[in-house]
Amino acid sequence: MRIKSLFLALLFGSVIVAFFLFSIILNNNLGLPVFSNPFLDFLGIILFLIGIFTHLASIYFFKHIGKGTPVPIEPPKKLVHAGLFKFVRNPMYLAIFTDIFGGFFIFGHLLIFVYAIVFFVFIHLYVILVEEPKLKERFGKEYEKYTKSVPRWIPKVVL
Repeated sequence: MRIKSLFLALLFGSVIVAFFLFSIILNNNLGLPVFSNPFLDFLGIILFLIGIFTHLASIYFFKHIGKGTPVPIEPPKKLVHAGLFKFVRNPMYLAIFTDIFGGFFIFGHLLIFVYAIVFFVFIHLYVILVEEPKLKERFGKEYEKYTKSVPRWIPKVVL
């Protein structure tokens, strides 16, 4: 079960992101400018690593606290509001966005930046229109309380 959960979560998130990133990079025949800067390369690598760590940590919490996966075909049985989920409601989507943005800095392709923005708008609409209503239906008052104390996108700072 553990390997299946990890595989499904990684497949659902990271592989999809990687496919689109590299597809954009390898097919940049629109003649768009590309930049290169060692500092931005380093920043991109740091962002990419943060995204990967966040993604893996989120999978861990889905598995061990939620008793499921982040993949809709095997959703968590319990509401996950520990670990990274104490600070922000959607750390996995933020991880994927961070990976895409890291790819923008590493590879310097404007299309990757555009992809990051389109991805965020799409995910924001999906979360509001589909995911949050389903979570409210599944977890009721517990989820409502959670949404009032934890922000959707910008992590809260706990002192």
